[in-house]
Amino acid sequence: MKRKVTVLLAAPVVLLVSAGAAVAVSAGSFDATLRPLPHSESADGGSDVHGQASLRLTGRTLDINLTASGLTPGEPHAMHIHGVVQSNNECPDISADVNTGDPIDPSTFIAGQPDGLISLAEGGPSYGPIDVSMTITGDTSPSSGLSLERFVKADSAGNLAYHRSVVVPKEVAKNLANLHIVLHGADLPSDPDHSSLSSLFEATLPVACGEIAQQR
Repeated sequence: MKRKVTVLLAAPVVLLVSAGAAVAVSAGSFDATLRPLPHSESADGGSDVHGQASLRLTGRTLDINLTASGLTPGEPHAMHIHGVVQSNNECPDISADVNTGDPIDPSTFIAGQPDGLISLAEGGPSYGPIDVSMTITGDTSPSSGLSLERFVKADSAGNLAYHRSVVVPKEVAKNLANLHIVLHGADLPSDPDHSSLSSLFEATLPVACGEIAQQR
């Protein structure tokens, strides 16, 4: 019997300092358009997750409004702000599907043979580590990155809406426009139990990504 995934640990935040970093921003309005990751349609069942986020930064307080559609219905979905704070990060393309091997890959994994899915480990080099966990209650640090019981659930149609004001680390506030929002979790067609919570691979699979840009 498969055991449902509930609380998982996320990678620690990485803070790098660059002498050539852009001028810091500690206030203003930002947005992000979330688009589906380019998984193979045969591998992800034609997942088409889209979303939009608006963010208002005042000092270190970040007010987040996010809506998304196309998610696995009735289940929580991990959402984060990702990135190496003083580098420009990007959403991965299908070339990230290299299958170098990862402990959470399914038993069908064949090393070096792309499987049509950009896994958590494969996407990480592009969008970077977790900086902020967009939970609905409690801690928002990277250590809550996959505490799934504290993330918002999609409704019966696969839509979700999220709003919360959180205090973010100083370096995140200064470099917000370098970072990305990533949504995770998908019920794959190869899984007969119709749940994205039945395996660590599905629960962590990135399904949508969007760069954060400052509004001008």
